[in-house]
Amino acid sequence: MGTLYHIEPIYKDFVWAGSKLKDRFAITGGPEHVGTIYCAIALPGELDNRVSETGGTLSELYSDYPELFACDDAVFPIRMTVTCNEGFQSYQLHPDDDYALAHEGCRGKVSGAVILDESDAVDTWLFGHKAEDREQFRALIEAKDWDDLFTTLDVRDGDFVHTPAGVIHGGNGSGKVTATFGTNSDITYRFYDNDRNDPARPLHIDDVCACACFPEKPFEALRIKPQADGDLSVWAYHDVPGEYTALRLKVDGIGLFKHDGFLFIANVGGKGSIDGTELGLGQTLLVPAGYGPFEIAGAMDCIAISYRQRGEQA
Repeated sequence: MGTLYHIEPIYKDFVWAGSKLKDRFAITGGPEHVGTIYCAIALPGELDNRVSETGGTLSELYSDYPELFACDDAVFPIRMTVTCNEGFQSYQLHPDDDYALAHEGCRGKVSGAVILDESDAVDTWLFGHKAEDREQFRALIEAKDWDDLFTTLDVRDGDFVHTPAGVIHGGNGSGKVTATFGTNSDITYRFYDNDRNDPARPLHIDDVCACACFPEKPFEALRIKPQADGDLSVWAYHDVPGEYTALRLKVDGIGLFKHDGFLFIANVGGKGSIDGTELGLGQTLLVPAGYGPFEIAGAMDCIAISYRQRGEQA
């Protein structure tokens, strides 16, 4: 049996944050409001989880012990969070790798999200645009003509939505708790921030116009059905090489699971253990690459993320 690594969460406040995450995950201390729990992220000097077993950071673990990840990417490739938007988030997009590397010196961002509490409730998200070209796109932004700029997407609680780089989104939060998965980047270009005029949250209209896609990239809300194996149910949300592999694992009893690559597992509901190691609510464990089959026990709801390199086959 190999070593499992405890990844310590990072709690971050935002102008749109509230108290729901602190209440749901029994978070004491830290910021008064929590908008995002970073379960796995490695941006040195910015957002970089601590690893309990080493006392160092996740980025250091990735650099110093590459055998735990079996990944040739020069920098840690993925991120996973739990987020609750209780206010007005900016209208925004994330750049692709080419643009971000040229202008920011880091990877761009693709991401996906799923509302954790499944129900028949439907929210309408502002998602994607209907402008014909960059000139019209910029004119609609400058006029704040959101009705003619945005398209909408109906999302039922429990649906998974993947956000390609360059797709505009944002706005009023529903106050629902979501799991988010994506590439290891924190680059956000905003084009409207509710007229806050906050120097800490600048607008990037030129970058937004440069990164938007014409025509808009396709997107949809997906209702993923789980695969059951005894006491364990597995949702496979997304698995694209060079992006991320997103999973959800629910157990009510004892189940066995195997994943060839590294796997970060975060407990988002209930209590249980991974191979006898307790996984408390809001905690994250790293299962290293090549670990082999492991036991998931208890009554527990987990989200998980992994990565396949570009060109790798399923």
